[in-house]
Amino acid sequence: MVLNFIRSLATIALLAVASATSADEGSGFPQIVGTWHGTYLVGFAKSNPNHEKGLLKTEMELEITKLDGNLITATNRWRRIGDTDWIVEEAMGTFSLDEPTRFVLAEAGISGDDVSAGIFNGVYLDDVIMITYAGPGTGVSFAAQLVKKDGSN
Repeated sequence: MVLNFIRSLATIALLAVASATSADEGSGFPQIVGTWHGTYLVGFAKSNPNHEKGLLKTEMELEITKLDGNLITATNRWRRIGDTDWIVEEAMGTFSLDEPTRFVLAEAGISGDDVSAGIFNGVYLDDVIMITYAGPGTGVSFAAQLVKKDGSN
C-alpha cells in the first residue's frame, strides 16, 4: 500500500513537470508561428469615415511571432489593394483550452491613420487559418482565409 502511494506521488510529480514543460513549448496547440497571407473584403459601419467607399479589397499578413503554451504573440500588417504602405497593429491572444485549434487575438493599432483595436476569432484547420474580425469602436468587420507564406517558419 505504501509502495502504491509512493508510485502515485511519483506519477503525479512526473505529470506536473511534463505538463509545465509542454505548456512552455506550446505543445498540444497548432504550431502556427510564421507569416500568413490572404485577401478579403472589408465593410464599414455608417459612422465610419470610410463607409462611403463601400467594400474595399484588402490584403493582410498575420505574423505569428511567438507561442508560449496557449499564448500567442502576433503582428498584423494590412493594406488596401493598390496601396504600398502597410498599416501595422500588434496583437496578443490565446488558444482555447477546450478546442485547441481555435484562438482569439486582441489587437491594438500602432501606426497609420486607419488603425483600430479589435478582436480576431480564428481557427487553424488543414494548414489554413480562417479568421473573422470585429472592430467595434470603428465599425469594421471582415472574414479572411490565410495561408502560410513560402519560407515562413
